[in-house]
Amino acid sequence: MLKRILPALMAALMGVTLALVPSNAAHANTSSSQAKVYSQPGDHLVNGRYWKTACEKYSSSVVRCETKIWTTKIVKSGGANVSHKGWVFNNLTYLPSSRAAWAKNPLGHKGTWTASDGRKWKTECDTAATGLGGCRSYALTGKKWVVNNIVQFSSSAVAAVTTIPAAAPKLANVPVEQSVAKAAAAATGSSKQKIVSAALAKVGSRYVHNASGPSSFDCSGLTAYAYKQAGITLPHSSRTQSSMGTRVSRSNLQPGDLVFYYSPISHVGIYIGNGKIVDAANPRSGVRVASVDSMPFSGGARVG
Repeated sequence: MLKRILPALMAALMGVTLALVPSNAAHANTSSSQAKVYSQPGDHLVNGRYWKTACEKYSSSVVRCETKIWTTKIVKSGGANVSHKGWVFNNLTYLPSSRAAWAKNPLGHKGTWTASDGRKWKTECDTAATGLGGCRSYALTGKKWVVNNIVQFSSSAVAAVTTIPAAAPKLANVPVEQSVAKAAAAATGSSKQKIVSAALAKVGSRYVHNASGPSSFDCSGLTAYAYKQAGITLPHSSRTQSSMGTRVSRSNLQPGDLVFYYSPISHVGIYIGNGKIVDAANPRSGVRVASVDSMPFSGGARVG
């Protein structure tokens, strides 16, 4: 029964995660390795995807295994959404046990119910999706039912599993998840470098009022263009840009920060480090590199 249940589950779940995995990753294709992803503790590499499974005793007679997949997820860091590579929940598998053990548990028989946290659930058993000898439960997420777990039943042909299975052989090169804060800092550093590089690549370009590239710019047009290369949208106005992000003092400027001049604010550049900015100065100078103190400093801003 195990061979009948797990391939159906793998087909459904792998269809969900296919677009999240690099197409050039290594492949290891066997039906037995697919089954072990959900029933054997340890790390697995199946169809180019890294999986991680941990098993525990759910009760005295039931073993439960939780499987995660390595992929890209969106997490919160510092109030912003950050793209982060890490382990994401994929499925819970309850290894073969007696149907009698599930008599009072809604995961073990057909029906719908509402959990104590108000979330709605439904379970199907012995269907084409589960195979004979199993149940599959779904949680309602928004307006979509999402598979959460599968329960397998023992029988005369399928032995009950009452102890945690032996761990899979160790794999080399299994990815390790960084802390979200560290990953966010790395992403921010990469974004700022893109901004500085994009602006410096335009040094020597003409200054044209209200232009935002790719060959001519005014001051806020250059900053908007450079930030766009890092996926950040800025309005085409130095004064409006000054109201964005976090204010930064002259002494705390970092490469990629916006630097504003005059009062009221009427000019903006990008700090590139070592006391220098890049800006679209005027029709005479065009896009240039200059001292951060070449004009009356009004303030800085860190955006993104």
